[in-house]
Amino acid sequence: VADEGDAVPVSPTQEVRDVRRLDGRTERLFVDGRREVEFANGLKKVMWADGRTSVLFQNGDRKEIHSDGVVIYCYAATGAVQTTLTDGSELYRFADGQTERHNPDGSKEIKFPNGTSKKIFADGSEEVCFADGAVRRTSAATKAAEAEAAAVVAAKMGQ
Repeated sequence: VADEGDAVPVSPTQEVRDVRRLDGRTERLFVDGRREVEFANGLKKVMWADGRTSVLFQNGDRKEIHSDGVVIYCYAATGAVQTTLTDGSELYRFADGQTERHNPDGSKEIKFPNGTSKKIFADGSEEVCFADGAVRRTSAATKAAEAEAAAVVAAKMGQ
């Protein structure tokens, strides 16, 4: 009979069970409640005991799905991070420091590393605030006219 002093401690990272499926998936269950599924194509999915899910893609991208519904996607190639909030807003953070917020109503807020910021309103109008304090506003009608003119030029060039 072994006494308690002889017990081997169980690490939370210790694997409890390893199951290989016929379709090439491997499932691992861990003492800490975590479950990992590795697919034959290299994709790996980790379900955490706290309700989070992580997906590790073959190209190095990573997706985190939190229990509150927030999704964070990290692009390995560019270093960009996209966060999807539960209200449908998308937040972007780029490696150069640029940040963007895309709202469900179509409006956007962009902050550039040089201190310039740009707001695109739901109606298509824009406001750019430059680092030196200058502000440029463009109405939706002006933006529509510019787009129409560009389409006409593109059509003529295509003839």
